[in-house]
Amino acid sequence: MKKILLYLSFFPCLLFGQPSLFLTDPIPVSEAGTGYRAPRIALLEGNRPVVYWGKTGSNPVLYLAIWEGGNFGAPIAINTNGIPLDLWGGGLGPQIVAQGSIIYVVFESYGEGIYCMKSADGGQTFEDPVSVYDAPQGRVATLPSVAISPSGNPIVSFITTDFSEQNAQYEMTRSLDGGITFEPTTVANTAAAGAEVCECCPASIGIVTEDEMYLGFRNNDENIRDIWVAKTTDGGANFSQATDVDDTDWLTQVCPQSGPDMLVSGDSIFLVLFSGAEGSNVYFSSLNKETMAAGNQFQIPPFNGGNQNQNFPAIAGNGDTLGIIWQEAVTGSWDIMMAWSANGSGDLLNNYMVIDDDLLSQKQVDMAYQEGQFHIVYEDQKTSRVNYRIASFEEIVGTLEAGHSELLANVSPNPFSEKTVVSFENEGFEITTCTLFNTNGQQMEIFQTSGNTLEIEGSDLGKGVYFLKIQKGEYLVVKRLVVE
Repeated sequence: MKKILLYLSFFPCLLFGQPSLFLTDPIPVSEAGTGYRAPRIALLEGNRPVVYWGKTGSNPVLYLAIWEGGNFGAPIAINTNGIPLDLWGGGLGPQIVAQGSIIYVVFESYGEGIYCMKSADGGQTFEDPVSVYDAPQGRVATLPSVAISPSGNPIVSFITTDFSEQNAQYEMTRSLDGGITFEPTTVANTAAAGAEVCECCPASIGIVTEDEMYLGFRNNDENIRDIWVAKTTDGGANFSQATDVDDTDWLTQVCPQSGPDMLVSGDSIFLVLFSGAEGSNVYFSSLNKETMAAGNQFQIPPFNGGNQNQNFPAIAGNGDTLGIIWQEAVTGSWDIMMAWSANGSGDLLNNYMVIDDDLLSQKQVDMAYQEGQFHIVYEDQKTSRVNYRIASFEEIVGTLEAGHSELLANVSPNPFSEKTVVSFENEGFEITTCTLFNTNGQQMEIFQTSGNTLEIEGSDLGKGVYFLKIQKGEYLVVKRLVVE
């Protein structure tokens, strides 16, 4: 396992800098002959990734692979029960979401309808496809997106157009019985400017409660294709509010085929989006979900500088821990780049890393976050497979100055709920100082001992991720703690 350590200094309250991000070696997900089109990732119970991708051809196939503790299991072909499916390029194909051991996969049969499949056993088996929407005569349904409510029910959005792909609108529906049936659809873009949306850009769904939901989408107001967010507070029956969160005012008659990705975090909605208004760039935008007032928007500069093309961004995180990932064109190929922060959106411009820049192209990235780990999947065109990597805040070795050495230490159990014991080398019974920080870099507690163990009560901290800096003389190590 290769680890890349980034030492940063914009956290003045941390002597060792803000928590660093380590990157694992790529782990193959798909096997030879199973394809690698547009992978998507979700997390099952126990923080286990499950990855979907498609195999193109005359008989397209949906595949799923499940993390089995160290590697992914053999790909599982999902049986669509004879329903022909469409696998579009550019991340426009089927989508996946998970909660606990429940997985929903949505896909389309272009010109016919939208379908949803459910697994209740973590992807080992799937129920037969259920019709989410049958397109009426004269209409086409395409590009489904899916989310899952707190009660475990699927919410699905999609675009409907006429046969010439005009008069496009976003519609949303939900199930109240675990995906067996779906409610009548609601047009979600009615509060946005104009009467039409972008005909080939998928939407992103944000869920707060069973009733409060958000839809991020690309509008089309006389060919100004900005990103908007629409809000419902009655479970999708009405979308009476919508806000333009995109200042670029991109005027184009060409469909971008790239929609926003959205994250609900506290009082805010965070979005990442692509715009071609001034080149081909990725942007970060925010929205106050209570007032529906747009916040600041800023461009994520290309990693390599200059006027590099960027596209297909994804965002994940929790609280002030955020990650943005995208594909970027460099010297004739596409590479995967990441910006991240453990101190809120304002520091996203301070921390960059390369996820993959191997020969040929790496494209179509997706990401999920849980407990200090960013789970990343993407197409690797060098191997014709799906690759998986983790960018993780884990076991950071910090130094007060060059030459200081690592202190061996152990935390068990970890994760924990009631208490954990930290043990470390201390044969000379020297004073050891242990400082506890949260992921925002705020100092929580300081402990001192001349022994070689320390007990930490989880009930005093609350659920979340913390970092313990253990310092004895010139020796120093930082341990990541997870309180469940």
